Amino acid sequence: MIKYVLEIWYGDQSPFTVRLMSGAISPWLRYGEWLLTCPVILIALSRVGASEGNYSIRTMKLLTSDQGTIIMGITAALSQGNVKVCFFFLGLMYGANTFYTAATVYLEAFRNIDDDLKPLVKYMTYCFYSSWCMFPILFVAGPEGFGHITPAGSIIGHTIADLLSKNLWGIFDWWLDYQVKVRAMMQDEEDDEEGEEGEEGNKAMMLAAATPPHTATVILGDPQGSLVPYYTKAFAKLPAKLAVVDSFESLLDELDDMKEAGRKVDMCLVAPTLLEHQEFDRLKSEHDVKIVVYVEGLAAIPEDSLAPFRGRCDDFIEAPARGVMVDESQLAQVFYRHATSLVGPTASIEAHMAAQTAILLAIQADIAGLQHNNAAPTGKGTMHTY
Repeated sequence: MIKYVLEIWYGDQSPFTVRLMSGAISPWLRYGEWLLTCPVILIALSRVGASEGNYSIRTMKLLTSDQGTIIMGITAALSQGNVKVCFFFLGLMYGANTFYTAATVYLEAFRNIDDDLKPLVKYMTYCFYSSWCMFPILFVAGPEGFGHITPAGSIIGHTIADLLSKNLWGIFDWWLDYQVKVRAMMQDEEDDEEGEEGEEGNKAMMLAAATPPHTATVILGDPQGSLVPYYTKAFAKLPAKLAVVDSFESLLDELDDMKEAGRKVDMCLVAPTLLEHQEFDRLKSEHDVKIVVYVEGLAAIPEDSLAPFRGRCDDFIEAPARGVMVDESQLAQVFYRHATSLVGPTASIEAHMAAQTAILLAIQADIAGLQHNNAAPTGKGTMHTY
């Protein structure tokens, strides 16, 4: 509000507007306000749809590209001729990176959010792109560009764009964040409730009783941070304790800390980019840990292309992508294959028996469900992999 008052009444005066002897004009009040407020909006954007502040490399991309856009815009406003055009297009390139990174955030939020909240994500997307596209148009048409509109007209246009991109979008983001947090709290309360009745509750109790008293430790190495919600949800259904790191250095630090604490790490599930690290072989030589690499489109990759990497890792697994969730059956098979502290040769007899009992109970529960539903025989069977 203070900025709008200053811009309306004193926006054409120094120091709020900088005028060079060459005739170039730079509305410094506007650019200074952007430098203060845009990072707040983009940090909020980077965690749209998340119940907690999970900042990742996308946050840094949004912030750095936006700062580049503003700096290039200021330089273009203070320049003339071809120099102005060059810096304007450099600012557009930074802005395009901001738009692309924002699109990945919106798409991921749209895939993971509850169905009744999807329209709200759409409104936020429309509001964001329609308002942010106004700024380069107003720059070109305004006094700092080619002067097709008056300073007063430029102020009015930028005020409307600000109200849409910050105030209206901020209201949408606040309401979505509120809804996500409330639902997360309700889900936590439901998970804590005991004594559930019914067949599903009895089945869950049987499986819980058969779960081995051991848990396997798994480290997820995801530099982008985009797959953390998927794998966190999937590993929550397995007897596993999951730790998340975002770089190879953090992975080594985590392994060293657990080694000093006397805790065994059964498996590291890492991105293929970590295979290229020059010290990757230290994972095997110093920590003797099982390495599983998640790869997008694994089924379509020829074996000849994977062969050079098999010496550096123990297994590959299909990564979730473009709305495809984690294949929990495949993940469970890989997990039990490498979780030696859970069902490996060093585990106790009780742990082996409990793991096998859990599998048998799952089979019995499926058979009981089919009998309960009075399923008519169709001559076709269903194959389950355990």
